[in-house]
Amino acid sequence: MAANLSKRELTLAVAVAGIIFLLVNLALLRLVTQSRTRLMSDLETRRQELISLRTFAGDSELWAQRDAWLTAKQPPAENLEGAGVQLLEEIKQLAQQQNVLLEKPDLQGVESNAVATVVPVTLETKSTWPALVDFLRTLQTPERFIVVQSADLRQDPEDKTQMRGKFRIARWFAPSS
Repeated sequence: MAANLSKRELTLAVAVAGIIFLLVNLALLRLVTQSRTRLMSDLETRRQELISLRTFAGDSELWAQRDAWLTAKQPPAENLEGAGVQLLEEIKQLAQQQNVLLEKPDLQGVESNAVATVVPVTLETKSTWPALVDFLRTLQTPERFIVVQSADLRQDPEDKTQMRGKFRIARWFAPSS
């Protein structure tokens, strides 16, 4: 068949075959480069995971101590019906000691998950900034198992020396078995 082609046609056929060969090689090179980039990214992710796991494994004694402390200290979920009222009374006493005015207290329903049984209270506050900071610091000691789950703080528009806050505060009890 090559005998029927003129020299010019043969040159053109070789050029087209060369271009097709070059395009196929470029496509294959692109696929190989993309695969290599993806594999290098996966390798770096695995390296970071390994570093994290080694860090956690090195801290396993610390986490075991913390777990033992938590198991020993976290109060059991016994009288959940009265726990919200008890929490609210405790918050009121601390607020009074720190000169924080409580407004609109509201008891919420009990929530349970794998980590804790949660008894939340929502309320609004009005106080000076230092009084509010002292109130929150006193409220959230590790032994109390009281957590500020959400907070919205704003300066009082009527009195720029006062802060207004909306809080969701909860006590965490040991999870129900």
